[in-house]
Amino acid sequence: MLHRRLPPPPGGASGPPVFVYDPRRGGGLPQELQRDGQALPAPETGAQPEPGEVIYARDGSTAPEMPDGSEAAAGAPPDGAAPDGAPPEGVAPAPGEVSPFGERMDPRQGLGSRALPDRDTEKEGTLGYHAVFDPSVVPFKRNRALDVVSPDGSLALGTPRLEVVRPVGNHGSADREVFWGSVLVDGRPGQDIPLPSVAPSARILSYETTPRTALTFVRDQAGNFYVRTTVPGRFRLIFLTDAPSSYFGRSVPLGHTVRDVPSELRPRLPSEYAGRALAVASRLGLDPSMPYDRLVGALVRHFRDFEPGDPPPESDDIYTDLALGKRGICRHRAYAFVVTAQGLGIPARYVFNEAHVFVEVWIPGRDAGWLRVDLGGGAERLVIRGTEDKLRHRPRGRDPFERPEPYVRALAEGQSSAGASTIEGLPPVRRRERAPASGSATTGDPLAGAALLPPPVARREARNDLLATRTSLTLSESLVFRGDPLEGSGRVVDADGHPVTIGSVQLLLVDGPGGRALGLLALTALDAAGRFRTSFTVPPDQRPGGYEVVAEFLGADPYAASRSP
Repeated sequence: MLHRRLPPPPGGASGPPVFVYDPRRGGGLPQELQRDGQALPAPETGAQPEPGEVIYARDGSTAPEMPDGSEAAAGAPPDGAAPDGAPPEGVAPAPGEVSPFGERMDPRQGLGSRALPDRDTEKEGTLGYHAVFDPSVVPFKRNRALDVVSPDGSLALGTPRLEVVRPVGNHGSADREVFWGSVLVDGRPGQDIPLPSVAPSARILSYETTPRTALTFVRDQAGNFYVRTTVPGRFRLIFLTDAPSSYFGRSVPLGHTVRDVPSELRPRLPSEYAGRALAVASRLGLDPSMPYDRLVGALVRHFRDFEPGDPPPESDDIYTDLALGKRGICRHRAYAFVVTAQGLGIPARYVFNEAHVFVEVWIPGRDAGWLRVDLGGGAERLVIRGTEDKLRHRPRGRDPFERPEPYVRALAEGQSSAGASTIEGLPPVRRRERAPASGSATTGDPLAGAALLPPPVARREARNDLLATRTSLTLSESLVFRGDPLEGSGRVVDADGHPVTIGSVQLLLVDGPGGRALGLLALTALDAAGRFRTSFTVPPDQRPGGYEVVAEFLGADPYAASRSP
């Protein structure tokens, strides 16, 4: 291992996250996540709800308590409740299923799979939001995403195509953002319980439940996450998740058109709305032959230029009235944006939580993927719960789109893209700077560097009834600078060469001459072929010299632990 490289210039990209483990505790979750000089401790594991906390369930979810002074406190039904004694609307239908309790005007009042446009375009009163991620993505938690325009003009979740999402292990990279998540779930065997997410392409790194519960994570074609359980009961789910930094902010590359959209993503509007969408686009000076970046930029600029107020003149076409009237709050802007974008051939989604609605747009190019786009909103007050000891997420990429005067004015009033005039409970962006490593790791005993890494995770004790295993490891480089990324991959098999598909592998930095483990470099999970792959860095202050990296399978019934040669 060589001396460190020159540091990057100020403002450059940050390095990968660091996971700190408690060897006495065991388990797959770290006790702390560190990045950009900030420490984010693991959430509390209690199974009791916090004040106003959402409980996610298949057949009904309780929404946060409404803050004092809200419309609910004044006598209106709270989020998740229907008026006049009707059944509650906070019901989460299965993927692709319409709510059994009818159509709601504001989809934020539950986890349903349909959203209807409305003409209530005036500024809202008080909104409540519960933060479940750390750092918090307020107000952009993804409770639900809708991706299809229906013949009646409503937005819906298309026919679901579900995929299993396997935890990939606790390793990160400089181009992905890592978050803690903590939610309460009412599990029912054989049912998919909706979960919030930070991005449609998010990964699950690791998780724990209290009490312990076997889980399977799944995701539909709109990037909505669900969890399946095998036993009934309420449990606390704590998980680590990550998402590409490009989702939160990136430029739209030049030289593309809607013809570059993959066939499986191309939107297909019903005939009732295809012509209307193109007519609206034409009024905005847009047509599908234009460059992709110009289309998306012009749409964002137009729908950010909306303001709350009296509804526009009414016709029998509410979509066109909203799209061209430039009146409304977050849900009106997002609804009209999605219909217009899909009419032009641009994949777009309508995404909502209990307080805000925003959109996602697919971006073509070498790093193709989804981009979160805020169009603004309008409310008098936003009350954020569950932000104690949390930080606020700050995207690394910039917002590439124009900000018209109404949008800028709303930002200046509320310091939030939700457009609230006053905000309570907004978490800070930074908490405290982490102190640099004390002492000198570049002189003296090489084992002094052990303090620079978290300790290894305790592996399973040896027993005669466990099956023997073999662990292999291959490194991407044999000579590396301190602080540079390194990739390790390998496989775990049993004595007959069959893959071991359960359990975790830790990568350890070992003192070459002495053979002593100095600390934990990475922890990752095995896949269905018994393989693992992870990236890590050696601490920049580690003493230069000769070291080894070994992979250690921690063991999992009925398999014994093993270590790479």
